[in-house]
Amino acid sequence: MVVAFSSNYVRVESEQVKEFYQPPVPLTAELPTKTRKLIEQLEAVREKFQPLTGWRIEAEALQQAAEVFAQAAHEVYGARLSVEDEDPTHLDAFLNRHLIAPDVRELFDGAQVKEGLQDADYERFAELINENRMPDSEALYYFLGAYWGEWLVRHRGAKWMLHPPLRTVQAFPDMITSGGTVGLMPFSQVVKKLADPVGDNLGYKASVFETDYLPPFPLIASMADSQEAVLSLLPQEARLAEEALEAGDVQGALALLEQGREKDPDNFLLLAQVQQVAWQAEEWETVHSAITALLRQHPHARTFYNLGVFYAQFELFDEAVESLRQAILLHPQYGRAQVTMAALMAEQGQFDAARGLLEAVLTEGYDSSLQEEAQQLLVRIAEVEGGQK
Repeated sequence: MVVAFSSNYVRVESEQVKEFYQPPVPLTAELPTKTRKLIEQLEAVREKFQPLTGWRIEAEALQQAAEVFAQAAHEVYGARLSVEDEDPTHLDAFLNRHLIAPDVRELFDGAQVKEGLQDADYERFAELINENRMPDSEALYYFLGAYWGEWLVRHRGAKWMLHPPLRTVQAFPDMITSGGTVGLMPFSQVVKKLADPVGDNLGYKASVFETDYLPPFPLIASMADSQEAVLSLLPQEARLAEEALEAGDVQGALALLEQGREKDPDNFLLLAQVQQVAWQAEEWETVHSAITALLRQHPHARTFYNLGVFYAQFELFDEAVESLRQAILLHPQYGRAQVTMAALMAEQGQFDAARGLLEAVLTEGYDSSLQEEAQQLLVRIAEVEGGQK
């Protein structure tokens, strides 16, 4: 099934959003011989992919652009790139070896920073990266972004959802959440990778969103497109439901979403919206139905977490803890699930188990607000235990 933006959608970008079309570091035309040769090959076919209407954004054109980039990389560097390669780090390794600034390349061993470097080495490379320049070629970023985006389509449940115009030199945030999923910006990701090869690792970014969000993950051209991209992945009833919610009609919104569910029962994003709105409406049977339908089709850490919270509010302790345990098994770094599970265990007097979960949160580098919450819960557990002696 082909999914596209609504025919009457018009992108509206704020001045703040437009600022992200500036490159994150200065562009340069002073390029190594092979980098220049690669760009020349891409520029030679540019007209096919950039007619007068702008860069082509259809899925078929982007697939072809990915193949063009892989072929050019092979002809220039002898590299065997393929979007069928399941290793998410293979593009990092290629870019680190061939396309990032030459004086920074020796910092890397494949996709990773070399081990055993001395402090002086890190300081030297930090200065070099601070002075980094990017190749000045829109075509390079179009074909490279198409390659990376197509890899995400093949291996990460992503879906091309581009809306014109596409500006290939962009430095948007890599991901933006909306409607239970996350919009990914592959052109921004590859631009930022060449701008900061240490700070931006494509292989890492390919792994961090799956645990928190539901597929499909729309590949978008601008932050401003995120909400419309999600609505375009849903039946029309979801759009009407959003209007009902804006008018304060929660029950009407839920009825519309249920109508959409009858038409498209396997749509993960729709089930997530049914769950959220049913929760607002306190329609608990519908909440449970939506969550369990999601889990039957797509066992997912966040959905198990929601099921645990659902059971907890009805004081079904065993069911709640087991659901949270499943969430943590699927996503071992799910700090929120660990803290919630610890709170439930503490309420039941299982202090040692609760303490173990909370201490893990404090030692594993979670965000400061979550660690503060864990620390406060540890203090309360200590106070309760002290009062029992």
